[in-house]
Amino acid sequence: MDAIKFLEQEHEKAKAAFGKLLEASPAERGRLWTALQPELKAHEELEEACLYGPLESDGVTDAKLSGWVSDRHEEQVHEVEGLIEQTERLEPKEARWLATVRQIHDALQKHIQEEEGEIFPRIARAWDRDRREKAGGEMRDMKAGKPARH
Repeated sequence: MDAIKFLEQEHEKAKAAFGKLLEASPAERGRLWTALQPELKAHEELEEACLYGPLESDGVTDAKLSGWVSDRHEEQVHEVEGLIEQTERLEPKEARWLATVRQIHDALQKHIQEEEGEIFPRIARAWDRDRREKAGGEMRDMKAGKPARH
């Protein structure tokens, strides 16, 4: 599967999971968050290992794409990681916890919009279909816990 399509499907899963979490009762929030957190981390690891790291190694000539893979993406990841750390010091039944999760959701929504609207089309120009298919296969294998193919 094409890496871009793979990530778009993952984005849809994350949106659905956040929808359930934000609508959940205070008693259910912790369980849903515990299930979602590793998925968010795995998604970021997939992007870095199979897409953004290789793009950076390729030395892409598109300035916006280059800036994204070298700086912008990492900045957004650090922002979300900081917010996730804040949730660990709070109780899921607290209003502050829910407000922090909403901040995470909002940051990820912006991230997804930027990726899907601006970055993915640039990747589609930088990498041909075969390269995107290879990266998508690597992502699928990594998510399934299989060793990377080279």
